Amino acid sequence: MSTSIYNVFPIQKSLGQKFWEHIKLLRPVLRVNALSGEPELSLDVSKSEQIEKTIPQLFAFLEQQHKRVVIAIDEFQQILFYPEKNVEALLRTAIQELNNVSFVFLGSDGRLMTEIFNNAKRPFYASTKYLILDKISVKSYTDFIERMFAKNNILLDGNIATSILKFTQRHTFYTQQLCHEIFANNDTRVREQIVVQTLYRLLQQNEPIYFQYRNLLTKSQWKVLKAVAIEEKVARPYTQDFMQRHRLGSSSNVKRGLDALVEKSIVYHNLSVEQPFYEVQDKFLMRWLQNN
Repeated sequence: MSTSIYNVFPIQKSLGQKFWEHIKLLRPVLRVNALSGEPELSLDVSKSEQIEKTIPQLFAFLEQQHKRVVIAIDEFQQILFYPEKNVEALLRTAIQELNNVSFVFLGSDGRLMTEIFNNAKRPFYASTKYLILDKISVKSYTDFIERMFAKNNILLDGNIATSILKFTQRHTFYTQQLCHEIFANNDTRVREQIVVQTLYRLLQQNEPIYFQYRNLLTKSQWKVLKAVAIEEKVARPYTQDFMQRHRLGSSSNVKRGLDALVEKSIVYHNLSVEQPFYEVQDKFLMRWLQNN
């Protein structure tokens, strides 16, 4: 956060000089990122009492500028794993004193984000408006993919963009990765076979990781994972039909397996829809399991 503020208000500007004066007692250290070449500012917050001072002072500086400021914090659920136990309460206390600063909290783990904002025992309970970002529509996504390839003089045959989205289930990370690899092939015309070959190459590259999963999971957990991958979406995992079709044993065995896989973030339990369902988080892992 301190780096972001420094980049918006560099020291060469008057506001940047005010910011620098404001944080001098926090022992700021300015470095240059070796990869990006961008400046990075860190503050000495090695002790809990320093954290209690740092967050309010950073917010106080922004509040005093009398300008509307929006702070977006990505992967906010990670706050649950901070070694300091009071950061959540400290942040909530500091935020509620602000008038000119607003916050957007983003997270990829719906279960943990729900725990933070919907648990009455937690500091952020009922403190925000909730917004779930759905998948990008097929039409918008296919238009975007075709436009980006055409911009680089690459023609996509027929329904290639739709096929890409089918393979990745419109998950942005895997869609971008597959498109990137297809683009890197340097083909001026992309046919279905090229997409399949590129996906196969990606799965082969990731295979050592998938073998690690198999070796780390119990046989029962692996069987449950493969069953979810084959089905792609499982809304009723404890039905006799599902368990017998995949030879999973008892419902208690399936429940233990699903709970462990969700805890390990290998399977995602989507509770934000009318009929909740389980699905494999990694879409490439899902495709690999379907063929192995």
